[in-house]
Amino acid sequence: MCFASSADLLAMKNFIFKFFVAGAVLAVMAGCAQTKKPLPQARAMPTGLRFDQVGRVTLFTGQPCTPQIMFAFHGEGSTVWLGAPMAETKKLTEAADKNRRVHILGKWRLGGQSNCSYVEVTSVELTR
Repeated sequence: MCFASSADLLAMKNFIFKFFVAGAVLAVMAGCAQTKKPLPQARAMPTGLRFDQVGRVTLFTGQPCTPQIMFAFHGEGSTVWLGAPMAETKKLTEAADKNRRVHILGKWRLGGQSNCSYVEVTSVELTR
């Protein structure tokens, strides 16, 4: 007959215990991992249409579909990408930093890719 000694049983229990602890730690770490939210996709709009809305802006994070896009406009339940000349860029950056509302006037433009529409800003007004 083959019997394991008490030292062998204790070593096996320690191994199993450490194995389960390591598994639990990995499970907790995987549960805490942050998932990246996909960026909202801009809808394709016909070029030249006027844009006139009030909302908030943030600096664009991620890889834009065209280099002109520097801001994301959040208003009326949708997100719109914005590109702006230097004078308007300064106002938009200030609004984004201070979480201020803005009134944007501009025109829809088409970027380099097929589903890449953005608004070319012609006027920015900080609102309350």
